[in-house]
Amino acid sequence: MDWLLLLVNFAVMYRAGQQHFTFYQCAWLAGMWSLLYMLASMATGFLITRKNSRAILLGSTAGTVLATVYCLAVVKFQALMFGLALMGVFTAFFFNSFQAFMRGETRPGNLMKTVGIYTLSWSMGSGLGAISSGYLFSYGAPALAALSLAIGALIIATILLHRRNPLEKISSEEHIEAGGENVRPVDTRYVRVGWVIIFTAMFVQKPLVSFFPAIAASEGISSFISSLPLFLNFTIQALVGLAMLKWRGALYRRLPFTVIHLLAAGLYLAAWKMPTLSVCLPVFGLLGIYFGFAYFCSVYYSSNSGNRVFNVGINEFLVGTACLLGLFVCEWWMKYTADAASMYAVCAAMLVISAAVQFILVSPADGPRPLPGTDSPRGSAD
Repeated sequence: MDWLLLLVNFAVMYRAGQQHFTFYQCAWLAGMWSLLYMLASMATGFLITRKNSRAILLGSTAGTVLATVYCLAVVKFQALMFGLALMGVFTAFFFNSFQAFMRGETRPGNLMKTVGIYTLSWSMGSGLGAISSGYLFSYGAPALAALSLAIGALIIATILLHRRNPLEKISSEEHIEAGGENVRPVDTRYVRVGWVIIFTAMFVQKPLVSFFPAIAASEGISSFISSLPLFLNFTIQALVGLAMLKWRGALYRRLPFTVIHLLAAGLYLAAWKMPTLSVCLPVFGLLGIYFGFAYFCSVYYSSNSGNRVFNVGINEFLVGTACLLGLFVCEWWMKYTADAASMYAVCAAMLVISAAVQFILVSPADGPRPLPGTDSPRGSAD
């Protein structure tokens, strides 16, 4: 599904740059999806269950594919806004129902593996979406639409062919994964940390995937070359998300998330000072390390504590909220400074603030809060 989303996002934003849309118009194009995604995600937490998740998956996939083809076929600003709004609604139901479906199909004790594969899959899909859109853009909307239909057919076929676990069989939906020896135990406060992480990651990544193609197009950089930094970003993100399977010791601890947020802030500052393609290519790639860590943690923390459907619903609501804020705060600052590269400075500041907020949320003042039935905390707070 993320292949579809990034395919459309890149094509729409690169074309917007070619048509000399303002950054404000670009922000609204990218933000319309986010706004409807945010609003629809609020409803999904009340509607989606393990039992109906498969049916909602199928319906939302079909709706997303049709909305995708529509967005690729139209060029007017208002028509694009309508199509992206439809995509926001359908994808909100898709991703929320998919995560419910994913937990229901995962055996107890395998949640971390499933989340790692999930992060790998959607991140690689995003990378393929960006680079395939960049490559096919010169062939026109029919080529992009044909690829969208093929991807949609593959998703639907995969869902239909999947052999479901019996509903009465226990799954990760009802099980708490505490981890092995010598690791930090599950701490309920990290659900809130996960919410802050997903908000921060989307706030700082959405301007990259939305404004960078438009800036590149306005500067005459080819669509394929423009897609390479984003492809590298998502590819490294995917690999790090999978590698998190080996890094269970980094979870439920303060030091790892503090360090990685500050390092990511430093990379954004480098892009701000030297916003050339030769610098952005390695910087975007290295930022994939941060995003792989962030997205894995946010999904895992929300899926391994309490009311998982509600937790994930909040996650996805924050995805939409952060995308909107990231787009419009960066757009305002770029306009105020008359410097497109200043969006990187905004993202760096957000990462520093986020690291401080998360550190405070898990302050040892009142001690960790393990879930009932888990072992008492082991090791230091960091």
